[in-house]
Amino acid sequence: MNTTGSPVSAANTARVVFLKDSIGKIQVVVPGNRLLDLNQLAHQFGRQFTALAPEELMRMKQALGLDDFPALPQLTRIESLVDRSLLDQDELYIQSGRNRTWLRLPSDQFRALTKHSLVGHFSSPLQQDVLHQTTTADLGDIHMAVKQFTPLRIQQRLQDTLDLPPLPDTARRIIDLRLDPDADAVMLAHAVELDPSMTAQIISWARSPYYRSRSEIRSVEDAVSRVLGFDLVMNLALGLSLGRLLSVPREGPAGYIAFWHQAVLIAALSQDLARRSKMKKRPDTGIAYLCGLLHNFGFLVLGQVFPPQFSLINRHIEANPHINRFYIERHLLGLTREQIAACLLQQWQMPAEVVTAIRQQHNPAYHEQHCQYAHILYVASRTLRQRGYGDGPLETPSADVLEALALTEEQVAESCDELIDHMNELSELIQALGN
Repeated sequence: MNTTGSPVSAANTARVVFLKDSIGKIQVVVPGNRLLDLNQLAHQFGRQFTALAPEELMRMKQALGLDDFPALPQLTRIESLVDRSLLDQDELYIQSGRNRTWLRLPSDQFRALTKHSLVGHFSSPLQQDVLHQTTTADLGDIHMAVKQFTPLRIQQRLQDTLDLPPLPDTARRIIDLRLDPDADAVMLAHAVELDPSMTAQIISWARSPYYRSRSEIRSVEDAVSRVLGFDLVMNLALGLSLGRLLSVPREGPAGYIAFWHQAVLIAALSQDLARRSKMKKRPDTGIAYLCGLLHNFGFLVLGQVFPPQFSLINRHIEANPHINRFYIERHLLGLTREQIAACLLQQWQMPAEVVTAIRQQHNPAYHEQHCQYAHILYVASRTLRQRGYGDGPLETPSADVLEALALTEEQVAESCDELIDHMNELSELIQALGN
C-alpha cells in the first residue's frame, strides 16, 4: 500500500457508503464514478435502505478513533458489500486520514482486504452528456418524464406546455420594472406593497442586524432608499414571489428553512464573487444575487410534480455523497432539476442570464453567452459545500473556471469565510424568507 497523489480517474477510486434499515447497518464499497443503486439493493435483498445521518457517522468515527472512513470494510466489522466493477481495475485508490491522503492498492491486495465481503452488482453507470443538451432536448426530457412518472391528472396539466402555475402578479410587475429604464424606488415600493406579506418580509430584511441600519425603517421605500438598494429589493421580491409559488417539500436534504438557508448563502456569495471579479465585463452583482437565490428552484418543481420519485431521488442523493446529484436525478428520472427549472423560468420570460446560470451551473465547460453567471454558481455551491453548507457537489472548483472569472482561490476563500462569519446575522433574513 503506497501513498500517492490524486488518482487519474474516478473509476479506480473506492468509496464506502453506510446504509441502514430496520434490520441493521451495512457498508457498501463502490467506484467513485458510479451510482450506488438502492433499487438494485432492494431487488436483491428485499430491504429498503437509507443513508446513515451525519450524526450517526460522527459517532461511529469517534467510537473507532477515525478521522474518516477509508473504503476498507474490516475496520468497522459491519456487514459489507463490494461492487464487482472495482475488481476489474488493476489498482485502486482509497482516501484516508485527516488530510484525506490517497492510498494506492494493487487489485490483489484490495481483494485480500475485502475477502469477507459479499461481491455483486450494486451500482449503475451515469449518463454524462446531458450537460451539453439544447433547450429543445431538455423539453423532450421533461415531457418524457412527465409521461412516465406523473399521475394522469398532472399529465393532463403538463402534457403540452409544462403548464405549472402562471407567473405571480408581483413577479410580473417586478420583471416589468426591471425592463423600465425610468423605474425608481417609489415605483418599486408601490409594486411590492400590493403584496402585504412581501412588504413585511422586505422591511424585516432591512431591519436585520446584517445591514446595520441606523435609521428606523417604516416602509418599503425606506428599505430601498436607505438600506437595501433598488436592485437588491427587486431581486429579493422576485425570488420571494417565485419561491412562494410552489411549496417546499418537507422531506429530503433540504426542508423549508434549509431550502432558503442555502438560497440566501449562495445568493450572498454569488453577489460578492461578482463584485470581486476582475473580468473586463464584470458580472452584474444584482443578477448574480438573483441567480443564487433561484439556483435551486428546480427542487421545488421536482417535489410538486414528481412526489414519489422525489423521495427516491433524495434517498439516493444521501446515499451517494460522492456523486453530483445532477447525474443522480438524470439516472432515476430522465431529467434534472436544472433542466426543468430553466425551461419553466424561460417560459415565464425571466432574464436570460438567470435561465442560463441555473441550467449550466454544473457545467464548467460552458463558455457561451452569460457563462459568467453559471460559473459563479458553480464556484459558490462547491466552495460552500467544502465548508459543510448546502447540498452542492463535493468537488473542488475548476482552476479554468476561476481563471475565466478572473478570481483567485484566495479571493473565493476569503469571500466565503467572511460570509460564514456573519452567519448568525443572516439567520433572521433566512427566517423571513422561510415564513
